[in-house]
Amino acid sequence: MRSPAPSLFVCAAVLWLGLAFVDSADAAGYRNFNLPCLAPLLEQVDSEAPATIDVAFLRGPTRAPGVLEGIGTVDFPITTASADAQAYFNQGVALLHGLSYKEAERSFRRALEHDADHPMIFWGLAMANEQRPQRARLFAQNAARRVRNDTTKRERLWIAALANFYNVDRDTFIKLPPPEELTDDEVEARHRRRIRDLEALTLAFPEDVEAGAFLLRQLTLDEHRSGMAITSHVAVDGLAERLAALAPEHPSRHYRIFLWLSERPQFALAPAAESAALAPAIADSWRYAAQAWRANGLHHHAVPLLEAAIRVDHRHLRDRLLMPGETENLLSNYTALVDALGSMGRVNEALEWTRRMIELPRTLYPASESSAAKDRASFAATGRRLAGETLLRAELPERLLDELESSPLFQPRRNSPRDRAHWLYWKALALAMLERFNEIDALDKELRALSKNAGSADSQKEIAGLIAGLDVFRSLWRVGVPDDASIEPPFVPTSVMARAWAKAGYRDESLQRAARAVAERPGQLLPAAAYCEIHFAAGQIVPAMAVFDRRFRANASRADSDLPFLSRLGPVAAQMQLPTRWTIPATELEVPGAPADPESLGLLSWSPAPAPAWSLPNHVGRKISLDDFKGTPVLLNFFLGVGCVYCAEQLNKFRPHLPAFEKAGIPMIAISTDSVEGLAQALGDTEEKTPEARVQFPYPILADPDLATFKTFGAFDDFENGGMHATVLIGPDGGVLWKNVSHGPFNHPDLLLEEARRLLALHTPSREAGEAVSGQ
Repeated sequence: MRSPAPSLFVCAAVLWLGLAFVDSADAAGYRNFNLPCLAPLLEQVDSEAPATIDVAFLRGPTRAPGVLEGIGTVDFPITTASADAQAYFNQGVALLHGLSYKEAERSFRRALEHDADHPMIFWGLAMANEQRPQRARLFAQNAARRVRNDTTKRERLWIAALANFYNVDRDTFIKLPPPEELTDDEVEARHRRRIRDLEALTLAFPEDVEAGAFLLRQLTLDEHRSGMAITSHVAVDGLAERLAALAPEHPSRHYRIFLWLSERPQFALAPAAESAALAPAIADSWRYAAQAWRANGLHHHAVPLLEAAIRVDHRHLRDRLLMPGETENLLSNYTALVDALGSMGRVNEALEWTRRMIELPRTLYPASESSAAKDRASFAATGRRLAGETLLRAELPERLLDELESSPLFQPRRNSPRDRAHWLYWKALALAMLERFNEIDALDKELRALSKNAGSADSQKEIAGLIAGLDVFRSLWRVGVPDDASIEPPFVPTSVMARAWAKAGYRDESLQRAARAVAERPGQLLPAAAYCEIHFAAGQIVPAMAVFDRRFRANASRADSDLPFLSRLGPVAAQMQLPTRWTIPATELEVPGAPADPESLGLLSWSPAPAPAWSLPNHVGRKISLDDFKGTPVLLNFFLGVGCVYCAEQLNKFRPHLPAFEKAGIPMIAISTDSVEGLAQALGDTEEKTPEARVQFPYPILADPDLATFKTFGAFDDFENGGMHATVLIGPDGGVLWKNVSHGPFNHPDLLLEEARRLLALHTPSREAGEAVSGQ
């Protein structure tokens, strides 16, 4: 047997000393893989407020990018002798313009490998972390500290603008002081100072495309993120037009979309027709173009663009063997598509997309680590919420009730009070609309009990909000007076609340809410239908007829034919002397800028990516391969050697659950960084293993000393140059159903077993599933 591994405390202490007192001057110094496992150290590191640059790198990206195509053309020269550093720097800048922050950081890290001390690359790292201010501040300080004699005036101005914003300079200590506490006025002053600094850079270098592009970027983003009003949209648009003339292929066209979205959205359509084609490999480029159409009330036009965004995201996941939760904005793209479809009455399509969301592989964490914020950010919770909103807005409470009671997809997770509370809430809303008030009492009682036993204060507060909202909603549908009319029931669409107030007899409140729903969602069919019906019933004939225009009637022809409002609007049509069939046949949509070949962008529906082939020897040299498991699922656990204490802890946690995995037809294979010889020392030199090893390791362990299989599964830190922990579930057809990769091991086999059963039931429909758990 090999010698015992050092204690976790010793491992962490040794590496911590190496990190705390070394301010690396070259790329090699950043490779702090001095231990077989980084998990002990990383448990002590705050990823959002790293103490040193080395710690920030350890909590940064782990996979190096290649050269990316389809992200736009950027030429931002820096003083480097390395062509590779320049190429990856340009790539990072292009991704910054696409607001792809994680991808941008990966590119700047790759640039740093080729020019390890360049201040502008640290500038790029700060910009890539602008949504994570303490990390950005640390990188900004390191950019300032690395200004050198050959740093050009132009580069110094870029770095000074960054350093001024974060209030750091080259003399700041290596370890930054705690974050500043700024007043709102001080925050605004910082933002305005940054704009002035970028203006100075633009004036000093008027032909510098990037100076103008980042000035445009900051002006438009500051308005949306920080409320910094633009005093002249026309002047800013002039800057955007000048940039487009100087660099027609530059990926900054979508800033013009942002500029006009809230001001005069019709002017956002021209850049929307061009922007996505400039960076088609950035998924959000398509969503930004879709936003322009939606802001103009043309939601059907937005659908192919949103589908394009999802296709690009799916291709990204498939190419890199990632899980849905590992890409930046896939959830936003799904959400925008469901909202666009559902609000236009394409309810069946919207619900199909919510089902796809709920069925996606899930990020797993125990109830003790659960939080309302984590749950809200999950595909399953968001899919259920969107389904509820869609069915309420379409006035289909019977269908919502049926989904909640009979569809496995809509069942709450076991041992999740928050999930159960939301399920009860949606059911109670549906029952209220159906006026089945007596059935709500038991649900309300259970909700109140859950609010006292929800665990975290955050969850308790959220459930209390559901209870208060239900009280208001139920009172209105009972034609009563709410105790507190200022409370807005969570997740209930404004148009539905307008109908509720109309039901209760509050004419003015109902009219105001109906008007607000149309203003909030211009051009959307269902809010417009509610407005029309409510105003007509209140005797407001002219406003009702104004909404009942040709666009409304054409949109209605694209809606599902069984929606209740279609028949109820007959009197409005009659008042306008329209035929009984008052809808206008839909014509084929023309969407400038939509992809000519959508399928070339990627798959529209997520499906498991094929697992990389592997064939590895066990402790006596006998080869075992993925082909040996054709037709059956297999669970792979990548670990960092039998001497790794953290790895042993993970394997020990899985061991008691192995019989349940085996019963579910899922054998486990462990893949180690050890050599065959090292495994033989630990396990014995016969196939049967030693008695002790048979107890401790009752599964095959395979040797991958050169980490080739680690790398193909993404279980390798390219920047730290070492292996990582990974747990991978491969389905019977060889597709990767679920994966977790981290420097720390995945230690929740019970949750994974439940998720494995769910995913296998979904992706192997002919398989005999032991339990019906597809929604759990």
